[in-house]
This record gives sequence, structure tokens and C-alpha cells, in this order.
Amino acid sequence: MKLLAIVLLPLYWKRIRVRDAALAAAVVGLLYVPFLNHGRIPIGSLGTYVQSFRFNGPVFAALHQVAPPQLLVGLAVLVGLVTATWLRSATPEWSPDVFAWDVFVWPMAASLLFAPVVFPWYLLWLLPFLMSASTLLIIVWTVSIIPTYVNWHLRTLGHPWGPLPGWVMLLEYGCVAMAGAIIALRRITRPAVQRCATDELV
Repeated sequence: MKLLAIVLLPLYWKRIRVRDAALAAAVVGLLYVPFLNHGRIPIGSLGTYVQSFRFNGPVFAALHQVAPPQLLVGLAVLVGLVTATWLRSATPEWSPDVFAWDVFVWPMAASLLFAPVVFPWYLLWLLPFLMSASTLLIIVWTVSIIPTYVNWHLRTLGHPWGPLPGWVMLLEYGCVAMAGAIIALRRITRPAVQRCATDELV
């Protein structure tokens, strides 16, 4: 999860000083030095995570039928980078408020949607930034993901760990899809309502 923040790099492009970026890279590099293994950077359980960990990732599961997991993890990162790049071009002026409430969360959420594992606490740390109406879909997701805890409850009852029940995923992603459809419908019908109101005034 710590590596997921890499998708935010386009948001910082030409918005921070080269000196500050170099200092940040140097600090991260120095923190890795004590853990170097024969000159190689340790990646911990990242390889096992990509190869074996699967939970609540329907997009990844569907694409895994036709592509290897390494490629799909790269795709998840690419989706986040593309989202961040698009938002970067859409908001050329630096604004801390816009960055915090709108721009920051979407690249992360987009990557998570394509991830092999989406634990409920992966969305938890986005909550402080979900203060804008434009993040409504992510707000809905942070609530609709709560039923995934049923797997931990079943585990305490002695059931083996397994895939999520179908109704849980249907509820989780169905709520997000429904909210998205309502938002899209309102955006489509709003211009028509505004045009009617304008015609009546004329």
C-alpha cells in the first residue's frame, strides 16, 4: 500500500522544486540503505502479494483470466497514473484545497479498483480527504465495502478463509455502480431542465 502513492507523481510535476524532490528521493533512499541485501533493494512480500493474494478484486479477477498478475498490477498502477495525469491537466493551477479534496483521492481509488486485493482498511485512510461532493462515489464505496468484514466473522466461527460471498460483492460494487448511474443521469438531465427554465423565462 505504501508503494501505491507512486500514482500521485504526475500531480507534483512542475509543482514542487527540483531541490525538494531530490531531497525527498534522497531521504527515501537512505531509509532503504540499512536493509539492502547484497546491493538489492528489499521489496518484502510484494512478490507474494502479486502472485498469491486475492480478495475483493473483481476487476483483477476478471482480467486475470487473460493476463498474468504482474501485467495486471502494472495496469493498476498505469490506471492511477493516467487518472492523475488527466486531473493534473484539468487543474493546471495549484490549489491546496482542490488537491486535497478532489485530485488526491481519485488516482488512488482508480488503482485500487484494479488491484488484486481491496481490504476495507485500504479505503479508510482516504476518508479525511472525502469532503467534496465530487468524491461521492468514493464515499459510497467506503461504506459499501463494510460487509466484506463478514469473512473475518465467518473465520471466528470456524469457517475456512475463502472468497467473499457473491451477495457481498454485489452489494459493495452494486451500490457504487448505482450511485454512479444516478450521478450520470442527473448530469444528463440537468442541462435539459436548465434549457426549459431558460425558455420559460424568455
